[in-house]
Amino acid sequence: MKETARKKRRVGVIRRRRRRIIILIFALLLILCIFIIMRAMLFLPYETVELADLAKVEFSGINGEGVATASVDDDAVDALLSSVKEEHDSSWFSNDEVEDGDYAKFRQSLTYSVPNGMGLFNGAEVTVVGACDRQIAKKLKIDIKGSSGTFTVNGLRDAVKLSMDEVFAGLKVSFSGISPNLEISLENTSPNPLVGRMKFEILNPQEYYAEGDTVRIQAVYTEDMCIETGYAVDLPAEECVKEYSASGDSAYLSSASELPSDILEKAIQAGKSAFTDANEYGVRIFCEANLVPVYINKKATFTYGTPKYISSYFKTVHPEKAGDLGLSFNDLDIIYEVKISQADGVSCNAYGAVRFSDICKSTDGSYSYDFSEPVILSESYFSERVKKNVVESYKDSYDIERVRP
Repeated sequence: MKETARKKRRVGVIRRRRRRIIILIFALLLILCIFIIMRAMLFLPYETVELADLAKVEFSGINGEGVATASVDDDAVDALLSSVKEEHDSSWFSNDEVEDGDYAKFRQSLTYSVPNGMGLFNGAEVTVVGACDRQIAKKLKIDIKGSSGTFTVNGLRDAVKLSMDEVFAGLKVSFSGISPNLEISLENTSPNPLVGRMKFEILNPQEYYAEGDTVRIQAVYTEDMCIETGYAVDLPAEECVKEYSASGDSAYLSSASELPSDILEKAIQAGKSAFTDANEYGVRIFCEANLVPVYINKKATFTYGTPKYISSYFKTVHPEKAGDLGLSFNDLDIIYEVKISQADGVSCNAYGAVRFSDICKSTDGSYSYDFSEPVILSESYFSERVKKNVVESYKDSYDIERVRP
């Protein structure tokens, strides 16, 4: 009986030892599992993301010539970083020292490109490639699964075609001055998005223009401007040229045929009033005529008789000389014969020339001129000398026509 009791006690001890060992083993296994889980949680990412999911793509231009641009989608990045920061703040197992500046660094490191982002049409697919600082991403426990993604082109509108007339409709071409001394000015007033950005250039520009001159103006634009605005021109840029005719409110007379007889008569009568002080030319003319001048109190005593009209000449400046210093656009030279007398009764005939310049005709048919202050340009005893001085010496600069007789 005693032996049986001993055996029972021994069996009980063995069983208790076995239970303790089993409990110990299970405890060790539990600790190991907890350790493994903790280690795994230290390295598992908080978020997994495709870089393309953090991009926004915009399409601009016209269908067939569209352009894709990719940039950071701030809303998507905000949501990602907010979630990651919440994980970091609440995690018991994180051993990384994540700073607030790391989130900003990640955002700033994001960049995107679109390798096939030109010449697009609706329905086409484009690839967006992203890049970032992967070390910062790893520190934040953001797993970058992929760097590229595809987007479908949409929203591109068909180009609106403009005719040449529509292109030039808003261009104001104006001329100022008096022909052939007209100056041109251009003003683009078009409200059209494309035309409003165009430049208009004068081909073969001149400093001055004459009435009726042809002015060729070209509209200057680029394909990029068309793509950006959604408009196109139905002509190539080099052919988008329109011709204008120079026109002003008035023009200088360019030939004697344009001078009305009544205005010539007014000029002839006005020119006679220039013969007031005969002492200006009297001594020289008497010397040319081999006559002796008479002086009273050391002063000449010459007086004019009534001037008599002899002839007149209309001169038009050569186009290449127009605007040169000292040259008028036209001159009307009137030659008179006039008697010069002195105190002793001796007299002789002389010839004098008076000039009026820049006579104009307005588009309404009226004429403008100034005959108010005539001045004698040349006076001599010899008529041919006067003609040479005021007419023939100007042949290199003017076309000369005898008017009357």
